[in-house]
Amino acid sequence: MARDLGELEHLLDAAETLCEIQARRPAVAQFHSETALFADGRTAIFRGRYNGASAMLTLFQGEGHVDRARRRKRDLEQLGAALANERFRIAPLVAAWPGEGLTLTADVAGERLDTALALATPAERDALIAEAGAWLARIVAEAHRQAVFGGRHWVRNADRALARTSGREDRALARDLATRLEALLPTVAGKPVTQAHCHGDFRPAHLVHSGDVLCGVAMQGAHWQPVVRDLARFVVDLHLTHPRPGGQRRFGVDADDIAALTAPLTQLERPELALHLPFFIGIELAEWMGRADLSPDRAALVREAIAHFLEGNGAPLI
Repeated sequence: MARDLGELEHLLDAAETLCEIQARRPAVAQFHSETALFADGRTAIFRGRYNGASAMLTLFQGEGHVDRARRRKRDLEQLGAALANERFRIAPLVAAWPGEGLTLTADVAGERLDTALALATPAERDALIAEAGAWLARIVAEAHRQAVFGGRHWVRNADRALARTSGREDRALARDLATRLEALLPTVAGKPVTQAHCHGDFRPAHLVHSGDVLCGVAMQGAHWQPVVRDLARFVVDLHLTHPRPGGQRRFGVDADDIAALTAPLTQLERPELALHLPFFIGIELAEWMGRADLSPDRAALVREAIAHFLEGNGAPLI
């Protein structure tokens, strides 16, 4: 499928940077990239092989890339040690070169959660989603804090994504979504929010069942960020890739999916979920709206979800 032009430019820049690093660092040159999974100018993720084993390489770029790589290495080491003998784990750290902005983790073999969800009955789906929520809750339990939420940064990002839409009807829908997010901003700005060094790109494809273990892969969270943002990314991604047939909607996505995912997150108070989850669902929908790689069926699902999201009046409550 086609990628967004901006993402292609970031991927090319990241690939060039990686080649330059490999030319001067023989140890890094042992990683052979097979697929570029993601790039946004600040972070890029490659899947490939390192010393013959499947691995995932994260390249941090831009301002503070060394510090971010160093924090990511520390987080992976601490989390890996804390979860080593538990059911919920993360992909183990294989190597790291913080001075180059690089961390390398194992590419865990097993069944991806999105694959299991595609074949699941409604009851199995609820159980799998609850398991994903429990995985995130375990990660958050290691370290989290309360902070005052700003929100303007996220609205700006959404505006940039929505500006990439084309076609008269899509541009009108994008304007409506941008207006709604701007209207929601005062309901979340200045309110307390729970932050953690959580996943950063929490979606079903980034959780893998390996035997009885559920393992998180492709983690990007090298800084404090709102936990509820990970929740929003998961439910939006799930709804747009594997929608629940006949499910009741809430904020454009499935209500039962939201309930199953959030139930294990006891660290988040109900008022925080009620205010921040709808806001971040809107942010995630804006990112999807701005993508250029959507099939016609997927694009139709995005439009439908946004239209439902816009049907709410004022600040929706869980």
